[in-house]
Amino acid sequence: MGLTKPRVIDLRAEVRSRPTPEMWAAMQRAEMGWSTRGEDEDVRQLEVYGAQVTGKDASVFVATTSIANLLALMITTRPGDQVIIEADSHMVWLEGRNLAAICSAYARTISSCRGEMALDEVEAAITTSRYPAGPPQTALIALENPHNDHGGTVLSPTYMEQLGTLAARYGVRIHLDGARLHNAAVAKGIDLKEFTYYADLVSVALNKGVGAPMGSLLCGTKSDIAKARKHLSVIGAAGMHRAGLFAAAALVALQDIATRLREDHRRASTLAGRCRGLPGIEPNEPETNQVRITTTHRLAQDFTQALHARGVLAALREPHVFKLVLYHEIDDKDVEYTIDAMHDISSQLVESGGDRTTADGAHLIEVD
Repeated sequence: MGLTKPRVIDLRAEVRSRPTPEMWAAMQRAEMGWSTRGEDEDVRQLEVYGAQVTGKDASVFVATTSIANLLALMITTRPGDQVIIEADSHMVWLEGRNLAAICSAYARTISSCRGEMALDEVEAAITTSRYPAGPPQTALIALENPHNDHGGTVLSPTYMEQLGTLAARYGVRIHLDGARLHNAAVAKGIDLKEFTYYADLVSVALNKGVGAPMGSLLCGTKSDIAKARKHLSVIGAAGMHRAGLFAAAALVALQDIATRLREDHRRASTLAGRCRGLPGIEPNEPETNQVRITTTHRLAQDFTQALHARGVLAALREPHVFKLVLYHEIDDKDVEYTIDAMHDISSQLVESGGDRTTADGAHLIEVD
């Protein structure tokens, strides 16, 4: 196959992408007000959008989804409370220290195949304990949709309803980390509200699949969002000066977002489909914009290094797992080049002999 590298193709995560010319133009036109005093029109419009699209009363624009998730924890928990959370979620492996160090809450993790924790295990975590004093007070159930570490798998609205019914029975609140929630909605062909109806709080990233340069929205009741604004000062994140620049870009990024995300999903499906059957790798069936590849005869690190040498950057996730993430700057030519590279690499690595299936101590996880 003829490999003609067009440029460095960074498929580690969408956060690599640059604003489109239309986003840059909106940033240049933005008439910035003092956002923390409610005087920035672009920020106000974006927060109205966040509330409307999730079916909530209000939203607040913050710098990152990690901040939005932390605010949700601060609003809903008290020291010593239990938070039930999927074991491989972003809020555990990247943000778990926030739960302990800032909220003094206890994480009760439950493993799952695709992000949907078994309902009987969730109920058991709420109601049972091995200690004589009884179970801890469960304040929150935290979910991630789509689930990043499982390869962009989508939690169904039916599951959300079932979990919501269970949580209401015990007076437990739900937070949805919807960093890529627009991807989930486009993948299922439904409104975001069908995922968010049973969640008390929802974070929605603007700088991942949406493609804006920065920011996230935390959405909930007016009371919760008022508390979130106060907590922003506590963690030193209230003064996002010139926030209107980023809000203006986000408003442009959200225009016709379904069309752009469908293209990302199509390209992910093409990439995975045309790599399926290659020696030494097992791609997933992408539900959104992420191709999760399991390696068999060699370490995933061998593949990511070989791809890097050809100008393709992949995210190393586990000793035998790496990911390729599609976004608005990745076109069909980039996908074709990556497919050609994968064909060459898979054959060379497997045919070179000597299975290398044990990690040698090198770092294995790249965050996104």
